[in-house]
Amino acid sequence: MKNELGVLKALSLLSQVGIAILIPIIIGMLLGNKLDDWLGTGALFLAVFVVLGVIVGFRNAYKLLMSQQD
Repeated sequence: MKNELGVLKALSLLSQVGIAILIPIIIGMLLGNKLDDWLGTGALFLAVFVVLGVIVGFRNAYKLLMSQQD
């Protein structure tokens, strides 16, 4: 029984890490695309905001994993 709880806890943490990475990337992509449409630039802001989203996402995942350490 205790082993099953450990597996569920690990799956929960894995889901949280995935969401912590994915949400900033999606927000950066949407915001960059909107700015490119509004300002008439090619894909400049899209690229910049996706890279920022990746950086923020991995920072969030790092902080989440470090908070779970014993």
